[in-house]
Amino acid sequence: MTNTFNKFLPLMFGVLTGFVGGIQASNILKKNEQLTPQQILNNIKNSFQNETPVQDSWISVNPIKIRKFALTTDIYQGGISRFEDNQIVRYEFQADAKTGSILNLKRIDL
Repeated sequence: MTNTFNKFLPLMFGVLTGFVGGIQASNILKKNEQLTPQQILNNIKNSFQNETPVQDSWISVNPIKIRKFALTTDIYQGGISRFEDNQIVRYEFQADAKTGSILNLKRIDL
């Protein structure tokens, strides 16, 4: 029995190593994925539409690198307009390209 176990020990070690390596590779690849601009815009529009309907929206298709202090990140710039108090109000935003989180949101007064 010990002789049989010794034969399969390298095989079991190889399978276990491959399994753990596959999980790690999958996690690394998922970290590097970026959301598409359309996915980010849809998430932001859905958040705005919880209050009032969105009239118009846009987002840049190419990410822009910004640097704030020692950190550099890719962002998308975009905008949304909707009715508030019987008038159209515009907002501009900057969203992180990887997570879709809003980094900056400002109301544009016309």
